[in-house]
Amino acid sequence: MTETLGFCEETRPEGCGFVLFGATGDLAGRKILPALFGLCEKRLAPKNFYLVLAARTPMDRNALESRLWNIVMRTSPSTAPEVFSAFLARIEYVQADYGDPAFFKKLAARLTELDAKFNVKRKHLFYLATPPAAFEGLAGSLRDSGLLLDPKDCTCWSRVVIEKPYGSSLENAAAIDAGIKRAAHESQVYRIDHFTGKETVQNVLALRSANAVFDGTWNGRFVDHVRITALEELGLEGRAGFFEGMGLARDMMSHLLQLAAITAMDLPSSFRDTDFKAEKKKFFESLRIFSPEEAGSCVVRGQYAGYAAEPGVAGGSATETFLALKLAVDNDRWRGVPFYVRAGKKTGAKRTCIEIVYKKPDHGIFRDIDIGYPNVFSFSIQPEEKVDFSLISKHPGPKLCFTRRSMGLDYRLDEHDKAPYPTDYERLLIEAMAGDQTLFLSDAEMRGMWNFLSPILGTWQRRPQACPLHIYQDGTPGPAAAQELIKKDKRAWE
Repeated sequence: MTETLGFCEETRPEGCGFVLFGATGDLAGRKILPALFGLCEKRLAPKNFYLVLAARTPMDRNALESRLWNIVMRTSPSTAPEVFSAFLARIEYVQADYGDPAFFKKLAARLTELDAKFNVKRKHLFYLATPPAAFEGLAGSLRDSGLLLDPKDCTCWSRVVIEKPYGSSLENAAAIDAGIKRAAHESQVYRIDHFTGKETVQNVLALRSANAVFDGTWNGRFVDHVRITALEELGLEGRAGFFEGMGLARDMMSHLLQLAAITAMDLPSSFRDTDFKAEKKKFFESLRIFSPEEAGSCVVRGQYAGYAAEPGVAGGSATETFLALKLAVDNDRWRGVPFYVRAGKKTGAKRTCIEIVYKKPDHGIFRDIDIGYPNVFSFSIQPEEKVDFSLISKHPGPKLCFTRRSMGLDYRLDEHDKAPYPTDYERLLIEAMAGDQTLFLSDAEMRGMWNFLSPILGTWQRRPQACPLHIYQDGTPGPAAAQELIKKDKRAWE
C-alpha cells in the first residue's frame, strides 16, 4: 500500500504475522532480528504485527529473552527497557522439526490463534533464513499445511523471502528455484539482496530521474568508464564452513551485479515493480558473457595471504577471497564503456562505492590540454552514505591553474530530515510487508547472474592456469594483477 504525502511517497507495511525460520542462525542474529527490532523501535513496523521465531534448537522463554537482549545490545546499546519489552510482547518461539508435517499443522493452527490475538487477517510473511537446500522442503511444507495461500485471493496473502546465495551453480540454482515455484507463485517469492535497500544505491536512480542534467550525460558519449568497489576489512570471522563451499564470486556476485544494474539500466517508465524489473532484465540480457579466453584476460582472482591458516580452511584451498572484472554492457547507452568491478576480503578499510568517471573535454579551448582531473560522480554506499560530484575549477591566483572541487550530499548530516529512516534490511522488510517487489530480485535476474558467473567458474575449474590465483597481503586492496587490469587501459582505481 502506497500513500502520497505532498511530493513524498511513503510505503506503508501491512499488518501481518512474520515467521522466521532459522531464527537461531548467524544470519538471523546479525541482520534480520536487529532489523525487526529497529522497525519496532522506530515505529515503522505495522501496528498489528507479531513475530514467530522457529528453529530446531530447544529454548525456553528466559533463554530466548536473554538471547534477544544480547542481539539488541550489539546493534542498539542505548535501547530503553520498555522498548525492548514491547518488542518481546510481539514474539513467540517454537522449536521446529522441518521434516515433520505435524509441526507445520501445529504452526498453522498457532498462526490462526495469533492472527486473532493481533487482529491480523491471514497475512503471513515467511523468511527462510536457512541454507538454500532447505528452501524447497520448507516451501512445500508451507503449501501442504495450507499456509501458502492462493495469490489470487486479495483478502489475504502469504509471501516467502529467501536470501542469497541463490544456489551454488546455474543448475543448482535453477533446481532450487523450480522447487520453490512448485509451492509458490513468482509473485509470492521475494529474493532479498540487502545492497538494493541501501539509501545511496536507491539514490542513483532518484538523482537521474529527478535531475535531467545528470541523466542527459549518463551514457557513453560523456562517460569514460565506471568503477564499482566492495572491499571489506574483515576475513572469514568463523564462517570457513560456508565460505569454503562458496568462495567470494558466488557470495558477492549478486551484490556486484545489482550495483552494476542500478547504474547501467535505463530509467523505467514508472517505479512500479513490473517496470523496474523489466529494465533490470534488459541490463542482464545486454551483459556480455565471457568466453574462456576473456575469463583469463578480463578477470582477476586472489586470496589473502592468511587465508590458508584460517580455522576450517582445507589445506591447499584455491577458494578466492578477491575478484576483479572488466565488464562490457552491449546496449546503445553503454557500448564501449568499460565497467571495472572489484570485491575482496581483508582488503583494508571497509569501502563500497559506485564511481561514474566522465571523459575529459573534447571541444573548446581546453580540448588539447590535459587539465589533470576528470569529473567523477561518486556514490559512497558504506561505511558513509553520501554522494559527491567533482568539478574542475580555476585555482585562485594570478596563474591559470586547475584544481578539483567537490559538491556533495551526506545523508547522515541532513538536518532537514529529523525522522529516523530505516537501514537496508529494515527497508526491505517494509517493502516485503507492503507487497512491493521493486527492490527484490526476479527469477530472470537470478538466472542472468548465473548465466554470467557460470563461464567464469567453469574456466577456473577446467583451465585454472588461464586465471591463476594471486596471493595478496592482508590489508592491501587486492593483488597487483587487479591494478594492472585497469592500468593497462590507462585508468586507475581510486
